[in-house]
Amino acid sequence: MKKQFIAVEGPIGVGKSSLAHKLSQTYNYYEEKEIVNENPFLSDFYEDISKWSFQTEMFFLCNRYKQFQDLVSNESGIVSDYHIYKNKIFAHNTLTSAEYSKFSRIYDILTEDLEMPNIIIFLDAELETLKDRIAQRNRSFEHQIEDDYLLNLKRDYNAYYNSLKADGERVIRIDTTRLDFVKHNDDYNYILELVKPLIGGQMHE
Repeated sequence: MKKQFIAVEGPIGVGKSSLAHKLSQTYNYYEEKEIVNENPFLSDFYEDISKWSFQTEMFFLCNRYKQFQDLVSNESGIVSDYHIYKNKIFAHNTLTSAEYSKFSRIYDILTEDLEMPNIIIFLDAELETLKDRIAQRNRSFEHQIEDDYLLNLKRDYNAYYNSLKADGERVIRIDTTRLDFVKHNDDYNYILELVKPLIGGQMHE
């Protein structure tokens, strides 16, 4: 039986890492964490997106490629707080058409043989909720994020979810605007009930 490979996705600040961590504990799966702070271009990127976007996206793509490549040797279930496809979503919003075309070709070459997640949990939330959560985690390089950027990410994530759902993939979308699954067990249990039919398996007591 093919191992479960779950990706938790959604716009910035929606709670991907928190949910991935809790699911990894619930199912006793390996937790794959996205590299963010190590990107040397990120601070410059948010100050001048047009100037630093290609370097930023290429750094993320190469690191995520290496992380996914290393997961091949993992025989247990996996919960990742990102899907490598997010590179194309972010790049679509930051690169010029010529840069995106070049980036997309590199992405296709790198990912053609990668093992991809077979379950994707999409989280979403209203704009003000995302902004509040971003402010609460207080990452200095995220202070300059503009509303339009977040709204564009929300739009593109929803489009990706809808395309996968139409293709019959194992996906679910959960609105977390009024949920706090970190502080409230009832909210987390509500999410668990939603994703159980997709994940199945034995929960770790």
